[in-house]
Amino acid sequence: MKLTFVLAICLSFQALANVYSQTKITLQLNNVSLTKALELIEAKSDYYFVYSEQANLNKLTVNISSVNEPVPSVLNRMLLNSGFTFEPTTNNLIIIKPSGNQQQVLGVIYDENKVPIPGVSVKVKGASRTSITNAQGAFTIEANTGDVLVVSYIGYKTVEVPVTGNNITVNLELADQNLNEVVVVGYGTQLKKEVTNAVSQVRGSEIRKSSAPAISNALAGRVPGLIVNQRNGEPGRDEATLLVRGLGTTGNNSPLIVIDGVANRDGISRIDPNDVETISVLKDASASIYGAQAANGVILVTTRRGKTGKSQFNYSFNQGFVSPTRLVKMADASLYARTINDIDLQAGRTPTFNGTQLSNFANGTSPSTDWQAEVLKDYSVQNRHSLTMSGGSEKVKYFLSAGTSYQNGLQQRDETTKFKQYNFRTNIDAQASKRLTIGFDVAGRRENQNFLQQEQQVLYQSALLGDPTTPATINGLPTAGRQNNNPLAIAEGPGFDKTELNLINSTFRFKYDVPKLTGLFIDGFAAYDFTQTLRKVWAQPWTYYSQNNTGAVAPTVFGPNSLQQTYNRVQSLTLNAKINYAKTFGKHNLSAFLAYEQNEIRTDNFAASRANFASPLIDQLFAGNAGTQQNTGSAIESARQNYFGRVSYDYEKKYLFQAILRYDGSQIFPEGNRFGLFPGLSAGWVISEEAFMKDISWLSNLKLRASWSKLGNDRVDPFQFLNQFTYGSGYVFGGNTDVLVLNPGVAANPFITWEKQITQDIGLEAGFFRNKLTFEFDAFFNKRDDILGPRNITVPQYTGLLLPSENIQRVSNKGFDGTINYNGQIGKARYTVGGNFTYNKSNLKFADEGNIYQYDYQKAEGNPLGSPLIYNVIGIYQTAADIAAHPAQNTPRLGDYIYEDVNKDGIVTPDDRVRLPYSNIPQIQFGLNLSVSYQGFDLSALIQGQAKARQYMDYTVNLGTNGPDYFLANAWRPDATANPLARVGRSIALNSSFYQDVAFARLKNIELGYTIPQAVLNKVGVQALRVYVNGYNLFTVDGLKSKGLTDPENVNEKGWRYPLTKSINFGVNLTF
Repeated sequence: MKLTFVLAICLSFQALANVYSQTKITLQLNNVSLTKALELIEAKSDYYFVYSEQANLNKLTVNISSVNEPVPSVLNRMLLNSGFTFEPTTNNLIIIKPSGNQQQVLGVIYDENKVPIPGVSVKVKGASRTSITNAQGAFTIEANTGDVLVVSYIGYKTVEVPVTGNNITVNLELADQNLNEVVVVGYGTQLKKEVTNAVSQVRGSEIRKSSAPAISNALAGRVPGLIVNQRNGEPGRDEATLLVRGLGTTGNNSPLIVIDGVANRDGISRIDPNDVETISVLKDASASIYGAQAANGVILVTTRRGKTGKSQFNYSFNQGFVSPTRLVKMADASLYARTINDIDLQAGRTPTFNGTQLSNFANGTSPSTDWQAEVLKDYSVQNRHSLTMSGGSEKVKYFLSAGTSYQNGLQQRDETTKFKQYNFRTNIDAQASKRLTIGFDVAGRRENQNFLQQEQQVLYQSALLGDPTTPATINGLPTAGRQNNNPLAIAEGPGFDKTELNLINSTFRFKYDVPKLTGLFIDGFAAYDFTQTLRKVWAQPWTYYSQNNTGAVAPTVFGPNSLQQTYNRVQSLTLNAKINYAKTFGKHNLSAFLAYEQNEIRTDNFAASRANFASPLIDQLFAGNAGTQQNTGSAIESARQNYFGRVSYDYEKKYLFQAILRYDGSQIFPEGNRFGLFPGLSAGWVISEEAFMKDISWLSNLKLRASWSKLGNDRVDPFQFLNQFTYGSGYVFGGNTDVLVLNPGVAANPFITWEKQITQDIGLEAGFFRNKLTFEFDAFFNKRDDILGPRNITVPQYTGLLLPSENIQRVSNKGFDGTINYNGQIGKARYTVGGNFTYNKSNLKFADEGNIYQYDYQKAEGNPLGSPLIYNVIGIYQTAADIAAHPAQNTPRLGDYIYEDVNKDGIVTPDDRVRLPYSNIPQIQFGLNLSVSYQGFDLSALIQGQAKARQYMDYTVNLGTNGPDYFLANAWRPDATANPLARVGRSIALNSSFYQDVAFARLKNIELGYTIPQAVLNKVGVQALRVYVNGYNLFTVDGLKSKGLTDPENVNEKGWRYPLTKSINFGVNLTF
């Protein structure tokens, strides 16, 4: 071993001696770059040099004169005070590297007006050392001479500055951010300035400003053309409905969700916002790359990936306090009792409540029960933890994340309603060889939902409609409540409804650059997704108490005694391969790809139940009565096969063209109708690049674009081309053997196919004053055919046949959307103000209504989708003369509504109903945003709103059932004839008074943050630390608020659904 060591030392010295004894050279260099000097030495000697391109040696100059001087001596003089040194190795190879002597670099960052910029990121390229400028725009950072500092700030061009000394001044220029933004489109990316379609994109950083647990709610008010409505506030079920440019069909209107290039991946709502890089919305021909699934628009979610550099950790946490945005103000005991007596008198009955009782309710001697207050607490809590790690080298890059989310319900008992989520994500990219790049992504999520055994709608129905004259408890024990459904008793019971969801998304990716063919590469992926859902509903009787005439309190057991368990499993496999080509020929730029993709999905379901359990302590199926057991199961398989491609061409980045073609096949349709062709065309003209526009200094960008496409929608019930059968009750045959009977169900439709939509769009984009002011506007017209609908014909009942739906309905949808933004600065304060606007109107062009309606004004055809058929209220009968003067339905009474006799036949009949020109889907939606930053502080606010929408809000009041204060207090009475609503107790017909205007403007999000100065953080080794307070849904302006009615986004006509919520959140973001 000693001999080996000695030999190694000798060989090392010999190698060094060989290096140092080589060629002597003569040089005469003046103001020559160090890179050039090394090249000259290589030419004049046997030496070769190795150094990092990131060292930027070409930015260092050399002045040297030598005559027959050994190369090492020349190198020593050349590199003196340069911050670099050299290291000789074997085979005449010399490494040029930083000297390792770091210095503290001081610098100041200014904008184009010589104003210092706070909050600018300064990073040593290729290293993890970072700094952020303070309020005076100053920074300090440890760096070597020759290092490169990367200086970046939102809205400004990123610059790279070589370190040549210990004092640096940097002047940043405003960036054409809107034009150079990378936009994610289907199966690729494009620069914003090259996009020829209506594509809107939101950065993940914007999404993270919202404290909404579901990402779908964070999109509200941020994307033109995207209609977002949150209909429920229940933990784990509070996701919003998403519509791209409104309604386009009488069927399924949901957009296609694509996550990291893979379609139909479990929706968008429960993705950790800290994982999101961007969300893009494809609204026109850009969606045609997804063919038969694209008619409702496409939403693309791109998650974050690693970047070159040392590992960077980020931890974020927020703690929220949640309360209802609004609770319906129900009638108190006094108003309720008077209303019940009015109903009794109208019916000729003795009043339920006597004068003493009415007086006691009015003066508070007898308490009024607020059932909502009994059931709900003032606030609940929610929180989210997230830890991410990213970084990598030129060989391997990675992004890792793990997070948890918790939402507690508003019920008094914390454990009755809650939602917990655990998630992780691993995105890895590796350079396997010079030409081959591979990637592997895995994302997982577990959700645990815990709810009461009864649906929340039943719980809130009982709370809202509970009789206020009845106490919620007797001696601290729950009473029967409304219809024996006292929500307090239900909540105290042992029953539950628990759901566990487990999900895994996995993707393997590759990209291979074809040798000797510049611009040609092949890429693709294989994705396997697995989702498993287990649900267990343990329904147990609850106990309520009543008091008899003697004052004794007696219990009563009420409710079911059963257990139901369901299991659902979904497996999906997607394979994709693309061949791509991109090339520039002078002023011509061409890119294209051809692709093949296939997808297979299998869904398995199983359910079993038993009843009559002997003990409430054993919530397992074996413990139930075997004679009550039931079970069922099903499985379904479907597959898609797709061929598609895209060609993009531009001339001088001025004239832009794009063509898309997709040939889709779906197994859910019959042979012969399984494949369809879906083309898309778009073009753009960048007018601002024309020579005649170049002298307009205030115009940064002006682009006109247009698109046309044919899209499809195959989101219909599968296999309708097959005859359907149902099991009958059967009969006993022979030796007491049960014989099952198959009854014919819906008849087959062998011609069924997908919906087809023609989409047309024309858009204008503009930027002014170096894109400080940007503007974008699109007008669109969509026409959809072959929508499934029923024929208006019947067959004899004795046949037992049910006719199938056919591709006969047609719908049009038109409108416009746009956005405008301005970025400015006042002194050291920087601000952004902007807004977006969407208008859409759908119209049912054809439905086979036949002779259902005698008058055209009653037909759904020609009206917006979802428009209801109602009586139009024109007044209230105040006198007998009013009754005599107006046509009526049945026998009217004073206080009833007067309905319009539309057909003027002298009597009000169903033929006088008309179509309301609105539904609960808004025709207008808008968003307004503002952000300000000043010396470490930042403030952002978002207002979301909607208009031209109506929501049906009905009520029924009788003994034991309460109603909203607004409807009862404003009802007509003989002593209150000026009240605007009809009498309570009238016969109810669907009429215009039931439809409330649900236009609103809501402070959707507001956040105030503070970034701790870098000088403070440097002392503790932290890169960045920001603390903030955030508000969500804090304030709403709408017409329902003054009436004490439900939140305008609540889709339930009586407000029975779990209330929408608002929250105050406190959070921290830590980077280290």
